[in-house]
Amino acid sequence: HNIMETVDLQSAGFAGNPIMEKLIRLFGTITTRFLLLADMVALTIPKYVETLEAKYKTDNVWLAPHGTFDDSTEMPSFDLPPGPMQIMTFGKFGTYKKVEPLIEAFEILTSNGRPPLELIIAGGDSPNVPGYLEHARQQYSHVQNVRFTGYVAEEDVPRLFTEAAVTVFPYTSTTGSSGVLHQAGSYAKAAVLPHIGDFAEVIAEEGYAGEFFEPDNVQSLADAIANVIDNPQRRRQLGTQNFLASKGLPINEVVDWYLLHIQQLIGN
Repeated sequence: HNIMETVDLQSAGFAGNPIMEKLIRLFGTITTRFLLLADMVALTIPKYVETLEAKYKTDNVWLAPHGTFDDSTEMPSFDLPPGPMQIMTFGKFGTYKKVEPLIEAFEILTSNGRPPLELIIAGGDSPNVPGYLEHARQQYSHVQNVRFTGYVAEEDVPRLFTEAAVTVFPYTSTTGSSGVLHQAGSYAKAAVLPHIGDFAEVIAEEGYAGEFFEPDNVQSLADAIANVIDNPQRRRQLGTQNFLASKGLPINEVVDWYLLHIQQLIGN
């Protein structure tokens, strides 16, 4: 899902100083060499395959894209439920996924005379930053219409995406092929995200689309969200493209890729 060579350790909350970062990368390299002793290693992004082949001089790595679990082929409805338009983010927050810029962007959006909006922050803390969301909740308690859901049970995920007008990815870096982006695509949701790292790879390789913003730039984030929520046609266009991208790699086809390589391995 992710490899040491492409992870920004400081943004991900795994390295507080240069010495610690070097140690973690050393152990990551050693661990990768052990993993490459396997007959085959599957990776989710083409760049990962190229990186490991070049660095470790190996030929036993192959591409197995993330895929999507929803096998429905019918385009979801773009109609939104009554009430405030929902801007949603989903994940584990506190390291490279930050809610502060998103809440501040939400303040800008709600100060411009728009119809009612609601910000949904779904999910919990990153294990590396316990208490992060509670601190953010207290820090921004003055901001109205911000809802922290906490943990989202699997059976509640469809409703979370269906009711949202847009899915926002307030990331400062990336650590692999985004499962949430693939989920958003399966529900035909427009995405607002930074054009960085693995996001850029997935967009280029798998056909996803979004409104882009500069990381850590609150105004840029607010403008990108506004381009979606103020323009129903743009919201539908992005949602349609993301849905079609998600249908291009359903999980059953990814499973077939695995079975094909396993059969080749057994045959050898």
